[in-house]
Amino acid sequence: MNPSRNRALALLAVIAQGLAAWPALADPAPLKASGEVVRQLEQVDKQLTNADENLRFVETQFTQRPEPSDEEARLRRFSDGEIQYLLGDWTAASVLFYDLVSDPRFLKHPRYPDALFYLSDSLLQQQNYIGARLYLRELLSLPPTDRYKDALSRYLNVASRLNQFEGIDEYITQAKKLSGGQLPPELAYVYAKWLFKRTDLKNEERIARARESFEPLTHSNIRIVRLQSAYHLGVLSVQAGDLENAIERFRELASLPANDGEELRIHELATLSLGRLLYETGKVEEALDRYLDIPRESESFVDSLYEIAWAHVKQGEYQKAKNAIDILLLVDPESPLAPDARLLQGHLLLKLQQYEEATQSYEGVISTYGPVRTKLDELLSRTQDPVAYFDNLLSRSERTLDLTTLLPPVALRYAKTQEEVSGAVALISDLDSGRKGVTDARGLAGRILQALDERGLETFPELQEGYTRADAVESGLTRVEQVLVQLESSAVLAHLTSEERQQLEAVRKERERLAQRFALLPTTQRELEERRQRMQATVDSLDREAFRLGYELQSLRAIATAVRKWVDDTRSERKTPPDEEMQFLAALQNEEKALETLQADLERTRAQLADERNSVATAVAGEELIRQQFYEVLQKEHSLVASFAGRLPEDVGQLMERFQEVRERTNGLRGRVISAKSVLREQLERRGRVIRDKVRAEQRLLSQYDSEVASVSGNARNLVGRIAYDSFRRVRQQFYDLVLKGDVGIVDVAFTRKQDKTGEIQKLSAQKDEELRALDRDFKEVLKEAN
Repeated sequence: MNPSRNRALALLAVIAQGLAAWPALADPAPLKASGEVVRQLEQVDKQLTNADENLRFVETQFTQRPEPSDEEARLRRFSDGEIQYLLGDWTAASVLFYDLVSDPRFLKHPRYPDALFYLSDSLLQQQNYIGARLYLRELLSLPPTDRYKDALSRYLNVASRLNQFEGIDEYITQAKKLSGGQLPPELAYVYAKWLFKRTDLKNEERIARARESFEPLTHSNIRIVRLQSAYHLGVLSVQAGDLENAIERFRELASLPANDGEELRIHELATLSLGRLLYETGKVEEALDRYLDIPRESESFVDSLYEIAWAHVKQGEYQKAKNAIDILLLVDPESPLAPDARLLQGHLLLKLQQYEEATQSYEGVISTYGPVRTKLDELLSRTQDPVAYFDNLLSRSERTLDLTTLLPPVALRYAKTQEEVSGAVALISDLDSGRKGVTDARGLAGRILQALDERGLETFPELQEGYTRADAVESGLTRVEQVLVQLESSAVLAHLTSEERQQLEAVRKERERLAQRFALLPTTQRELEERRQRMQATVDSLDREAFRLGYELQSLRAIATAVRKWVDDTRSERKTPPDEEMQFLAALQNEEKALETLQADLERTRAQLADERNSVATAVAGEELIRQQFYEVLQKEHSLVASFAGRLPEDVGQLMERFQEVRERTNGLRGRVISAKSVLREQLERRGRVIRDKVRAEQRLLSQYDSEVASVSGNARNLVGRIAYDSFRRVRQQFYDLVLKGDVGIVDVAFTRKQDKTGEIQKLSAQKDEELRALDRDFKEVLKEAN
């Protein structure tokens, strides 16, 4: 929508609001009685009194009221940020608190530590661990406050995620001093868990320090802390090789009643761990009892079924083991355990001499994972330097290709279970998120600057309201001036020469021409509403078109997804060279990137339309230009009439003096209006300048961030290429082993069947020999007699 048109329409509404209470005026006929003049002047006097009241409201509420000090503005921003934090709007809260903590004047404020805590926790909730760590460290470096323990707990959590351990012990020492030498149970548990996860210590030292921290917590008055600490002590005993101690700890945990939530999860983990340790120590029957305690809705249920099967295998109960595997494959056929479970199923069927079923099971493994192994072989053997190939492939795309474009879907499930590949996928996601954040922030900064330049008062609703009210008063004063000029012209008309009348008539026609435009402004609420609806209908029409385009983009993305799925589903049937397929997938991803760009452009357009829709109610505010031109013509006509004052009759001269008194009062009000609007414009300029300075400073930072993200993305792209290659190699080995075991299984089935047949033949042969010998014995005498 045209911004100048918006402003013009906005001015129309203001004039309409100011004139809605004024009666429609037409050029009066020459005055015939002083009573009529008195009546109109009385009406003008009431209107000026009303204008004075409205103007006084503008002055007291907008122009003469002191603006909030910088301190009050910061406290208001802190209050707004705290509200957003409590509402769970982490993004809005982090923006508000970032603005506060980056203000040097706020560093000495008593609420500065609270702002740091709210900012860091908001970033932590958004999984921005690096940003959260930065502000938590700054908070922990300040003199301790009530937030210290909570901040340290979060810092330990972030440090364990980022594997950054420096300086922790100093913070713990400080926290102990604040707590009288003893950490609160919740913080002590977080610290112990942090020690448990440390990778920079020798294993013996790590286990000893973690045990020392967890042991006192098993006597805590907080139940969940006791349970969590006891479980970790059991795990530490396993890591130290003390299985008997671990069994006792897990047995005690598994015997305790568990409520919902975390307690139930710990109970299930302890039960499963107890079953595994009992199995390892040869107590198979007891292990089976523990495995059977795992409920079906548990996340560990599939693991328990697999281990139940092996426990039965150890007992030689192959049918029971097969039943457990059958349930596993029925419950979760996509589990990472499913390939090994299918192989075990084949072995069990072989043991049960169900050869056809065993062969089918092995063939199912081969047919599922054989083509994937072949595809991975092609990817890894296509060049002499596969690592360089992946680096080049990834660097050809503006956006880092993620592993879903390189690994077949079946293999991807197993690649993501590897820690380094999961980290690489998370790295890609973080880089994309960072890049998107920089792009969105740059777009937001541009929209703010554009709004300040084009919308002006609309960006500050409080100033806009004051200016709109002042504008309405000025429109009313212009209408008063119109009445006075009409009265003056009517009063002098009978005393002018023919030439003077022609001069007055020429000016009057110019006034009437502009008055027609002035009269077109809405004068009732209904007319205002109709105009607003027309403008909103235009915006809605454009928004509907934008929605239609969004639907088309969604359809194109669905087509791209379908094409990608077709490529994956038909890979085993097609004979497309691997290089061509990878180039096609790279091109497809570039097309998807283009669709994302178009989607972002469309979203920006719809956001602008939303701004237009929101400003429609205030955009119908009047036209400053129309009012100004009309007022200038009125002044021109007044000056012409005033030039005739020297030779007018005394009664007419007195009447003109009365008109001038009213005009002086009107001019006084007009001067106050101009002063009020000037103050509001100064406030607008001052506030706009502050915001512009902040936005431009952020834009400079965004340029640095963009360069850093681009640099990191380039380095990470090559790193992810190497990780992708290593992942391919390991996953390929996994699938090679699966297929090999399947092939061996089929050979075992054939060999076992051959042995069974050979055994049957040997058995029949021995039976035949025995029967022949029996016949020989039975007919030995007969044969002798025959001889």
